[in-house]
Amino acid sequence: MPRLKLVPATEPSLAEKVRQRVRAMPRPAAVLQCNRCGGREMIETKTGMLFKDGKASGGTKQILCAACLLKGERVVVL
Repeated sequence: MPRLKLVPATEPSLAEKVRQRVRAMPRPAAVLQCNRCGGREMIETKTGMLFKDGKASGGTKQILCAACLLKGERVVVL
């Protein structure tokens, strides 16, 4: 019967330490902040838009984290 072995926790990298510190910082209630990286740069996107008479209409608005998007991750903030 195989035994379960616990792996000791590793020390977080320098980048992860910065992310943890940024996420823990107090912020004003009106400021959006990414839950994953702590970034405050956002991009507004719309999905499901249609073209009617040569104009874009409809769609669902979403706010994405720009820093995570640059890394290839799609993190919806709002």
